[in-house]
Amino acid sequence: MKSFVVFCVLVAGAFAANVSLPPKQNEKANQIATECMKESGLKPEVLAEAKKGHISDDEHLKKFTFCFFKKAGIVSEDGKLNTEVALAKLPPGVDKAEAEKLLETCKGKTGKDVTDTVFEIFKCYHHGTKTHILLGF
Repeated sequence: MKSFVVFCVLVAGAFAANVSLPPKQNEKANQIATECMKESGLKPEVLAEAKKGHISDDEHLKKFTFCFFKKAGIVSEDGKLNTEVALAKLPPGVDKAEAEKLLETCKGKTGKDVTDTVFEIFKCYHHGTKTHILLGF
């Protein structure tokens, strides 16, 4: 279950390298995504747009992001990023040194509440990375 990077890098950018999750990891990510869509009330079309790189400040997307990261064990209940766990969940093909530098930068982001803070961390990582993971959900 390499969920942090899985969700953070849903979309491939113009200069991005694309990597795929192994089937078991993708299955777990899909399970978490399904649970969090129900819990957050996120509309499938909003998630589809996010996967295309159109990340809106939709409150349901923010709740989904927090739910996904929390269930993956990447953030705590209070929104603190566990960089070590995030790095341990990186799939093959992701530069861990580059990811670590970016995570250290992004973990300092804050928002108006825990959900917003986690969303800010997500956006920071998403915009800063060149390695994107392709998902089946």
